[in-house]
Amino acid sequence: KKGDKLVSLDKKMDTIASLWQRPLGVNSKADEPALTKAQLIDIIIEWKFLKGKPRNALKPLLNANSDTTINECSRRAFRIAKAIRQCGPSHENWDESNTSMSMAISELCKLKGIGPATASAILGMYRPDIFAFMDDEVIECLYNGKRGYTLKIYLDINGRCRELAEQLGRKRNRFSNDVGDDVKWTPYKVGQALWTVATASATKNEELLSEIFEDDGSKLIQRRIITEGTNLEGKQGTKGASTTRRKRRKL
Repeated sequence: KKGDKLVSLDKKMDTIASLWQRPLGVNSKADEPALTKAQLIDIIIEWKFLKGKPRNALKPLLNANSDTTINECSRRAFRIAKAIRQCGPSHENWDESNTSMSMAISELCKLKGIGPATASAILGMYRPDIFAFMDDEVIECLYNGKRGYTLKIYLDINGRCRELAEQLGRKRNRFSNDVGDDVKWTPYKVGQALWTVATASATKNEELLSEIFEDDGSKLIQRRIITEGTNLEGKQGTKGASTTRRKRRKL
């Protein structure tokens, strides 16, 4: 039941994201993407609470934001995010892009009850090629310190997701006949992959893990890139599945 609701919210978020990502029309200012209060409370927050730990104490704060304030803050954040150049860690604009990401997240964090994690969910919908969502599972897979939800920790794990997306992108052309070879890896999609593996491990879904880590061509390479250098490294389970472990708790 929870899974069905999460799938439904996923689809709603995809619909919103597609609207935000549309090219601007003639009246560009009126067509600028913006977040509404209903989208924030009824879809994004509900989705976030279903994926992780519900923090219902935040709801009064979230509801205290006016639709106008949410709209204005999101417009400013999206303007900043739109101008960020996509680049790899070795590029000269890497530090500049991190600064701009911090500014975009900080703009959304002006809203009551919004922290870097929720801000990353919103910005990841608008610029999935730049922003990953700050899932608990992604933090524990990529961050070696104590789990936290600060801007500093987000920039750290998001940088790792950007690096992984770049590595996966370089390997795509080696297996052009694979099913799904047209999938473009982004930081947001890397985060989704890590969350899926962690959730499948937590629920002992061996069939799904076996499918994810099927040892054929690009999937094997994707597996190595995603697991090596993260806290998802572990021993092989049945049917090629990974019985991964985390430092603090099992996946």
